[in-house]
Amino acid sequence: MKKIGLKALFSVFIFFTVSVCTQAQTLSWEISFTMGIQRQSLPILRQIQMETGDLFQIAVKPDSGCFFYIVYYGAAREITVLYNAFIQGGTDTNIGAYNLTEPSGVESIFVIASLARQVNLENLIQSYNSSPGSQQHANNLYREIMRLQTAASELGEPASSFITGGGTSRTAAEGSAQNQVTRFSGKALYVRAITIRH
Repeated sequence: MKKIGLKALFSVFIFFTVSVCTQAQTLSWEISFTMGIQRQSLPILRQIQMETGDLFQIAVKPDSGCFFYIVYYGAAREITVLYNAFIQGGTDTNIGAYNLTEPSGVESIFVIASLARQVNLENLIQSYNSSPGSQQHANNLYREIMRLQTAASELGEPASSFITGGGTSRTAAEGSAQNQVTRFSGKALYVRAITIRH
């Protein structure tokens, strides 16, 4: 009887240890996208229609500490790094507000969430920030984002084919306004493209 009890206890311990390790190696986080002075909340699982001059803001909240990189890729192929830092778990972080400017067209905002520090991406961001007019640095940074997007894709789709799913949307009451929140969980790296047409 003692042997069976010890084996059962050992099995439970191993199962619990594997469960905890698995949870610690994946990321859970939420994102919301708002536009305008009234901060109208919009879902990010499809293309967003806005007007030139509109304001937008992004809010992210990871369940555990992770690295966030948010890069704006404009219609004129200009790049702006909106955020590049570690965020503590449970911390609501608001990024923006930013204005959509001319030229009109399709804009992409790449939201990268990672348990591991993305050293190559950080180095390319630093190179780009040191000479922001350099097309070569901009191209290198964009290629690295596409590489990360391909690596993060469960389907192995090419980076140029933006994946429109991959999250769970819910509406949360926030005062009198409705807040569209999209939750992602279960992977160690996410590259989420938010597409805006204006």
